Amino acid sequence: MNILKITLTLAILASAAFAQVNTVVSTTLSAAIAQNQSCFNLASVTGVNAPNFASGIAGSALYVLDPGNPMGEAMQVQRVTGTQVCVMRAGRATAHISGAVVLVATNANWFYSVDPQGACTTASTYVTPWVNIQNGKQWICSTVSLSWVPGWNNDSAAVSTITVASAAGAITPSGPLFTVSGTAAVTGFNIPLGFSYSGGFCVIPTGAFTWTTAGNIGLAGTAVVGRQLCFTWHATASKFYPSYV
Repeated sequence: MNILKITLTLAILASAAFAQVNTVVSTTLSAAIAQNQSCFNLASVTGVNAPNFASGIAGSALYVLDPGNPMGEAMQVQRVTGTQVCVMRAGRATAHISGAVVLVATNANWFYSVDPQGACTTASTYVTPWVNIQNGKQWICSTVSLSWVPGWNNDSAAVSTITVASAAGAITPSGPLFTVSGTAAVTGFNIPLGFSYSGGFCVIPTGAFTWTTAGNIGLAGTAVVGRQLCFTWHATASKFYPSYV
């Protein structure tokens, strides 16, 4: 059994044993990598640690996601030099594009090989988001339902996550489906952790907020209270386009 499989098993045990919230970090590939490439550069190595076997530390794990792909590739970090990382790749190795999203588990046991079930509370969640590297699905502990709900790259039926207040600026989506309150003019959306630049998200407006094209939204418009509004990412334009205006 390799290190990655061992740490995935430990993740399940650790999540049940500790009331500690850790956060997966996100970065991107600086250039495209080939199927057999073991060393490459990241835009940032924040949270990326090399193993220290003398101390029993396995090091960080990476999960690389290309836009539109339901599955990513898990990698085990072996060495970090500047922004270059060298990794151990499993049998499912594949080529990846420049700019592919890289999720970083600072401790390799922050990634899982199963989906979560049942109730949850954010205070006792071991790590967020829950990333299942066997099927690519991400999960979020919803403060609305107090249960595990689909996150990014997850085709399960969407359940509302935390309400986000409209702001005279950019806001950050809290999940694939969430409520937006208030009437302020939203100028764009911050790219949320785990979003792989494909698909989009939907909101339920509780106020007639407006949105502008000052940031990364393709068309300006006004929300209708209670009418679901969806924003879809357009990769060529690098903007979100609304389902109505």
